[in-house]
Amino acid sequence: MATKKTAKAAEAEETKPKKTAAKKAVKEKADPKPKAVKKAKVAEQEVAVEPVVETAPKKVIAKKPAKATPNQGLGLTPNAEAVLAAIREGRAVEFIFEDAETNAPRTFEPRQLIYDALAEAWFVWGWDRRYNAERFHRLDLLAEVNAVEGVGRSAQGPYKNGTPGNLIGGWLGGDAIPVKVVLHKQWVFAVKQAPPAFPDFKLEEKEEGKALASFTATDLRAIARWVMQFGDGITVMEPARLQDRIRQAALAWGAKLPAPNPKAAPAPAPQASKPERHEPKHNEPRHHEPRHHEPRHSDEPRRREHNREDREDREDRAPKQNQQVEIRLERL
Repeated sequence: MATKKTAKAAEAEETKPKKTAAKKAVKEKADPKPKAVKKAKVAEQEVAVEPVVETAPKKVIAKKPAKATPNQGLGLTPNAEAVLAAIREGRAVEFIFEDAETNAPRTFEPRQLIYDALAEAWFVWGWDRRYNAERFHRLDLLAEVNAVEGVGRSAQGPYKNGTPGNLIGGWLGGDAIPVKVVLHKQWVFAVKQAPPAFPDFKLEEKEEGKALASFTATDLRAIARWVMQFGDGITVMEPARLQDRIRQAALAWGAKLPAPNPKAAPAPAPQASKPERHEPKHNEPRHHEPRHHEPRHSDEPRRREHNREDREDREDRAPKQNQQVEIRLERL
């Protein structure tokens, strides 16, 4: 019996796998998706088990800001915008002040627009045709800034056709004055960094750190004012009349300075004062003042003896009358 059971069990075991394998094959043919789902689940489990590795942050490249418009973000007031437009277009402008009784309207040639941090206000520098001189004006004191057509009513001439209206005053109007100056080394870099003071301004470096500056202007006062700001750090080469003007200004300036105080001599060391003796002159009569002092009794006998001895010596020295004197001469 045992052998029969074992044989039957072996046959059952051999037939079972075949059935299960056949069933699996039928299921896979009917629905092949479960394998993919299982694989996905296994992959998810594996991913969840793997340790997380921190990756380096990616560099973010900043985008370049778009180019701003000319007046965008500058905080320009309407007067400053009008002046800036005139500078760009090479035009002169007309200033009308809020205090019209004190400051009359004038034509102005703007050269520079400046914002001062101390005053917190806009300033314009240029040529004031009312006074024919360089001037600064504060824009918040102006009621209006109007454009001027042409060269203005008080422009100096002659000047070339096509000359910008804001360069006619002290820079390109009238007779041209060629200027050559030598800047010393402490000022060369400062002039390089600053905007040109005059039209056609050229700077040529020389030996020992010096530089030759050459330009052309029409107003001698404006040229002298620019030159004198450098003090002894500049040498005027030409023209001769600029040299004379600088010399005259230096002499006038020196004459206004107070004279230096001379250094006081050191006081002599104090010396012991000696009593002054008053000696009477020959013609001056002698005045004997009585001396009031107590007599010294101990000194009187000594004085008497001393006077008697002096008297005896004088008597012995004086020749006596009827006394013979013997003189002997011996030959050698």
